[in-house]
Amino acid sequence: MSNGARLRKSAEFRDVRKRGRRVSDGLIAFGSVRSGNEISRYGLAVSKRVGGSVTRNKVKRRLRECFSALEILPGYDIVVSARPEAAQVDYQMLLSSLRRLAGRAEVLQSEETAPVKQN
Repeated sequence: MSNGARLRKSAEFRDVRKRGRRVSDGLIAFGSVRSGNEISRYGLAVSKRVGGSVTRNKVKRRLRECFSALEILPGYDIVVSARPEAAQVDYQMLLSSLRRLAGRAEVLQSEETAPVKQN
C-alpha cells in the first residue's frame, strides 16, 4: 500500500477502535471499520512493549509487507496492533495471522471477486 493509504492521525485510530470490529489472536489485534473512501487505509500500532526501536521497526516493516500481499476490500480503515509475541515470529507466521484475522473481520476479497493480476 502507498503512503496515502495510511492512517496517521490519532483521531483516525481512535475512530477505528471505537466504531470498528475487532478481532485478535496471540500475535496481533486487528480492527476494521467501513470508511466510505474508495481505497482502504491502514495504520500500525507497535508499542514499546514489543521491544526496542530496531525490533519495533522490524515488526512494522514485516506488517507492511504482509499488507501488500493481501487483497483487502476497498473502503475500509484498518488498525493493526502488534503484541509482544509478534517480535519473536517470522514473516510467514505474521502473514498467516494477518490473513486469518482479516478473513474473520470479513475484509478480504474472495477468490471469485479478486481482480486478476497481469504482468
